[in-house]
Amino acid sequence: MLRDYLKIEAEDQLIEQRTLSLRNRGQEEVTEWIIVSRQGVKKGGVTLFDKFSTRRSWPVNYRIMQTDLQGKVVVDQLVDAL
Repeated sequence: MLRDYLKIEAEDQLIEQRTLSLRNRGQEEVTEWIIVSRQGVKKGGVTLFDKFSTRRSWPVNYRIMQTDLQGKVVVDQLVDAL
């Protein structure tokens, strides 16, 4: 599950914002979420790059990137399965 790879609190919510198809770059989809606290305060964002392995030398399918409100990367991880 996506939440297993993120640095978020148990009560935080992931709200999907958009999904982009980037077939011309060798990827299937890029999906973006915002992280919202229990009080409704935005805490950051998450981007999931799907089918990341098409032209790479490492055998992974996904890249997960979490950022804080200032755009600083909190998590940047390559994984084979979600």
